[in-house]
Amino acid sequence: MEGFSLPDKRTDHVVLEANPAYWDKTRLPRLQRIIFDNTLAQHDAVELVKTGEGRVDVVSGLSPLETLRVAQSPFAKVVKNRGNWGTLFGQFNMRKVGSPWRDVRLRQAVNMAINREDLIRYATKGNGVIVPALLAVNSFGYNPDLAPYAFDPVKARTLLQEAGYPDGLAVTLIAPLSLEVQATVVGKMLEQVGFTVELQMLDPTAYNRKTRLPELDQPAEQQAWDIALTSWNDTVNFPPIQPYAMYALGSASDWVL
Repeated sequence: MEGFSLPDKRTDHVVLEANPAYWDKTRLPRLQRIIFDNTLAQHDAVELVKTGEGRVDVVSGLSPLETLRVAQSPFAKVVKNRGNWGTLFGQFNMRKVGSPWRDVRLRQAVNMAINREDLIRYATKGNGVIVPALLAVNSFGYNPDLAPYAFDPVKARTLLQEAGYPDGLAVTLIAPLSLEVQATVVGKMLEQVGFTVELQMLDPTAYNRKTRLPELDQPAEQQAWDIALTSWNDTVNFPPIQPYAMYALGSASDWVL
């Protein structure tokens, strides 16, 4: 192996060499070498895989729109993996001064305002399933007995009024550029039950400076956003290390309390 790739630093390339002496002879490698190019942005890699052959062989994590465009290319094909461990969810900003989200009725109103079936249908072209928590269906520790919030816009409006906002509540929804379609759909759904939504799309660096506690551009108490849409892919299928270490209490993205 040559090179490394960490969340905060990486080399230009990571090279993996096949191990021909691997103990399981039925799973011997079919490729001699794989090179991960860390110098390419996602959109640049997608363009290269669409428009030619030789520089980029595989690009993962395609958005719904990118999936359609790659599928139309004579140089590439889309391979879907229904068994990945990625999740899409929102974080409530309960750290800012005077945060309204400490009222559980408002958090419930947001959850009941989201038509998850329509979100999956329109924002991801049907590529997804509804989950009740951070863990994907195939993840280690997934609890099949948990039920997600039901879509109930009438109850959402009632909860909004009971929480003291009969005329609605203005909220700022932020999301990384990669989730623009999903964030737009979520924003429209929130507006249908009485929220007034200001949508802010941020590049990855700007988004991290709003949501990752060690990297904030100003103290957590002064962060003005209300809901931060994000996604997570548990690459090792071990929740205690990845999603929970990132989003549970005391983590780098702990906005819950």
